[in-house]
Amino acid sequence: MQTLIACCLGSVIATSAYAKDTSTFFPTPLVEAARRNVQQHAWAAQTRDKIVAAAAPWLAMSDDELWSLMFGATITRSWMVWSNGHCPSCEQSVPMYNWRMDALRRPWKVWCPHCSEAFPKNDFGAFYRSGLDEHGVFAPARADRALLFNAEHADPNHPLHLFGVDDGEGFVQGEKRWRFIGAYLIYGQWKHAVLGGLKSLAAAYVVTGDRRYAHKACVLLDRVADLYPTFDFKTQALVYEGPGHAGYVSTWHDACEETREMVLAYDQVFEGLDDDPELVAFLSAKARQYGLENPKTSLADIRRHIEDRILRDAIANSHKIVSNYPRTPVALITTHAVLGWPANRGELQPMIDEMLGRATAVDGVTGEKGLASYSAYVIQGLGLFLEQFARIDPTFLATQFERHPRLAQTYRFHIDTRCLGRYYPLSGDTGSFAHPMPDYAGLVLNRDPGVLPSMFSLLHRLHRQTGDPAYAQVLYEANGASLEGLPHDLFCEDPAAMQDETRTAVEQHGLVPALGSVNKAQWHLAILRSGHGANARATWLDYDSGGGHSHADGMNLGLFAHGLDLMPDFGYPPVQFGGWGSERAAWYTSTPAHNTVVVDGNRHVDGAGTTTLWVDAPDLHATRASAPGLIAGQQFERTVAQIDVSDRSFYLIDVFRVVGGTDHAKFMHSHFGTIETSGLSLQPAEDFGFGTQMRNFRRDSNPQPGWSVDWTIEDRYKLIDPPRPVRLRYTDLTTVAEAWTCEGWVTQGLYDSSVETWIPRVMVRRRAEQGPLQSTFVAVIEPYEDAPAIATVRRLPLVAEGGAPYPDACVALEITLEDGRRDLFVTMDVENPLGPAPEGGTVVQADWGLRMAGDTCWVRRGAGGEVLRRETYEAMASVE
Repeated sequence: MQTLIACCLGSVIATSAYAKDTSTFFPTPLVEAARRNVQQHAWAAQTRDKIVAAAAPWLAMSDDELWSLMFGATITRSWMVWSNGHCPSCEQSVPMYNWRMDALRRPWKVWCPHCSEAFPKNDFGAFYRSGLDEHGVFAPARADRALLFNAEHADPNHPLHLFGVDDGEGFVQGEKRWRFIGAYLIYGQWKHAVLGGLKSLAAAYVVTGDRRYAHKACVLLDRVADLYPTFDFKTQALVYEGPGHAGYVSTWHDACEETREMVLAYDQVFEGLDDDPELVAFLSAKARQYGLENPKTSLADIRRHIEDRILRDAIANSHKIVSNYPRTPVALITTHAVLGWPANRGELQPMIDEMLGRATAVDGVTGEKGLASYSAYVIQGLGLFLEQFARIDPTFLATQFERHPRLAQTYRFHIDTRCLGRYYPLSGDTGSFAHPMPDYAGLVLNRDPGVLPSMFSLLHRLHRQTGDPAYAQVLYEANGASLEGLPHDLFCEDPAAMQDETRTAVEQHGLVPALGSVNKAQWHLAILRSGHGANARATWLDYDSGGGHSHADGMNLGLFAHGLDLMPDFGYPPVQFGGWGSERAAWYTSTPAHNTVVVDGNRHVDGAGTTTLWVDAPDLHATRASAPGLIAGQQFERTVAQIDVSDRSFYLIDVFRVVGGTDHAKFMHSHFGTIETSGLSLQPAEDFGFGTQMRNFRRDSNPQPGWSVDWTIEDRYKLIDPPRPVRLRYTDLTTVAEAWTCEGWVTQGLYDSSVETWIPRVMVRRRAEQGPLQSTFVAVIEPYEDAPAIATVRRLPLVAEGGAPYPDACVALEITLEDGRRDLFVTMDVENPLGPAPEGGTVVQADWGLRMAGDTCWVRRGAGGEVLRRETYEAMASVE
């Protein structure tokens, strides 16, 4: 990031050499196309009408009223009223961002979403106005503190006279503090009244050409420019009741987007400001009245003021808009382009090259975790950037694809990782426990983008650029499986042609992309797929740990089937229970919270694994990954096979080899539900410990392999339609291991929810006095509805030709199906870190008459004993 910032700072001098004389992203031909669509198409006219209606409240304001909306940096801003707080009136939980605000209808108030009680109880507007200084900025020391009383109980003797009163630094009740005004300044006054106003006014100018909108937008922009450089979120604001981070009015990530939006709003109205003497007269009068440095006696003064104190200030202070990559370079390049495009194109292309190189470096994306959130969020911003430039330069996208071929993977990434059409693996900070995420995450496909770039148009360009029908299929699905209104783009020159091309792609290739198993080897995510429609299933293995927005979740295993997330990651940490440092937020990111193995109670070390097996054959889909560095041990390897029984039925084989430490605990959980055990004699036991959020531990210290746990799934979100019972059976065949059951804490929903619940979990544990402990965890997992397809499961011995047994880490499983068919799955310990295998190299499984040399083998026999299927990987095998 330092290199990029240096590049951007070096461009300040070059950019200042260009005198902006026209709009960059809204040139006359493009705007004329939009207005032509408004005249010709009902959908475009409706969009225009919505934009005009949205701007109406600000158009109705006087210039003085607009000017006075902006505030100074003299009151402590707060990202939340109280991150884990409640309403002081009804005392119901109101965490994070749940307080309601409407700066136009109810200025200076927030209200409870439960009881609708409004706070603060004092007339803060009057208090604020009483404290305005000679520059029109609130000075707390000048404000009339006699106004700080509950307006509903004005009598000083009333017990509620000071209840709910906020002087800008919060309403304090003992050790509790509600920062009503601190949060309102961000979400109400800034985001709604100021930023919302200037964006709405600028958009209305673009679609109408009515200069009144440009005039009003400029009044807001100019006043923001007076004050914007004085904002520093790090020193002036709070997050989770603690010190803030970099930013302007908002914290860093929002400040980045807000700055970019203001830059574009300025570009939108730029050509509408000419020949407006009233604007100059008003702003120059304000400059004199409030002793402002820039006299604003000409339009050139006003434009320079906005460009210097918003655009160039953000370039010079890019640390205030550092965000998830590549959001910051997107904002900076956009700002440079507004100041000097196309004259500075030669200077910007190297910046674009650096950005796209990093933004597509890991399987076409950045490598940031939080698969359907942060991983997607960054390329969503990149999508806006690409389409913004493609609208003004028809060669832009092709040029970038030629220079950066990995762009062809960028917007395929969230097509390839989407499962069952409604889920994404919850790798890192993303989603909530067992909840679907049905929309394509790579782009925000908004059917009403207004004057912003249409992501439907970008998908259409990607379809044209690559010839990949998946882009057309995704945009068609996102439009409700309809062509109507496509591409939802006021600036599209030929909507009918775009619709025709989409229709052809869908007719030729179907409604949804054809997806097989996929391994994102750089991102370290493998997905095994089979089945179709309602019978689709997908198993995923996340074989790294660490990175931005990651969890300590190496070798985490997940499963989607029967329309449900049957082995869910917990999802986004519940920061509403005390912030990122709270015990419950830490629990979500910890290793024991995942379907993986914990060694000595430790979090996984940051690092990545490698894929050492990949099979995607009919009825057999398997992968293996190895990552010993995650436990600082000698072996940490997981083999997963998804084996189809029929169109509807399948099962998983899970073999997890671990060498290192002295305590290995494998955790397993499913959806909401209840469990029943078979083959276990469970007794109350001590907690696992290590700061985890689990309870009600029960243990069988010496179970025989083959014990099982059955989940009866509770469809709490009503996702199965029509309702039907879904179950999941976990059968464990690990030798010399303890079997435990317990409950793990989760919250039902994202960080806006306070609904807590406990889910059943299973722990298989092996311990030794001295290390390194060697464990091979072996399990079969079968989801089913009416009845299981598996009748019995057993481990079989493997020996060398001379009769010497292979060690426990070499696994052979026989699965007998209810219809009489039998499967044999053999997976050898190819790493074998602790010693040599028996001599000879040929593996014999006598019950099946199997002779194998190599790695992995799967054989299926019919009910009559005939061999139906045989698949091998890095192996030669024969079956008698």
